[in-house]
Amino acid sequence: MPWQIAPIGPASAAAGEQTILSMVPGTGLVKGTSAALQTIGQPLPEVPGRNRTVETCRATVMSEAGKAGMKQVEAVSAGPDKTDKKGDYFAPVRFRITYERPMMYEVREAAMICVVNRKGAIVDAYMPADESVVTQWTALSRR
Repeated sequence: MPWQIAPIGPASAAAGEQTILSMVPGTGLVKGTSAALQTIGQPLPEVPGRNRTVETCRATVMSEAGKAGMKQVEAVSAGPDKTDKKGDYFAPVRFRITYERPMMYEVREAAMICVVNRKGAIVDAYMPADESVVTQWTALSRR
């Protein structure tokens, strides 16, 4: 599982990720990036357009995150899907994962590119080089 959505650990620190602890009303003590903490209690913003990868990718991430103490996985389309030469669908999916920790929670939020075949099975999922890939994807889809 990519470090961006895995529980906070050495890989996130090595990548220079800055996390903070915050008391969130109605939730309690939560650790995460300032951007992730600002969106707690709000739905993830969904980008319009058909994205046939969201549910399959969500199920795959839930399976992996469950092994690490996941409490909740939220997933929404971050842009409409496209089709490659093999007929597989690929698209960005935004995730927010909450992990339960002793006396607190950890929140992770990031977008992944998910690839699903026509039968609905996961083929691949990877983190884009940076967040601008998802932003550009969405901008191109609106043209």
